[in-house]
Amino acid sequence: MTAIPADHDSATLVLICDHCGRAYDSEDAHTVWRLLWTSAVGDGWRGRDRAIGPHWCRRCAA
Repeated sequence: MTAIPADHDSATLVLICDHCGRAYDSEDAHTVWRLLWTSAVGDGWRGRDRAIGPHWCRRCAA
């Protein structure tokens, strides 16, 4: 998947797991891909460091 605009604020990004579809929406609303990805990696997400993916949530990455 990819990083997509959030439902509640289209200026912020949401990360989607390529395996299960789980969404990662950081508590700090990130409008910059690199900040969202750094936060997600800190929470256990894995994958390519590009918005186009692939990305896996911590459950699927385990």
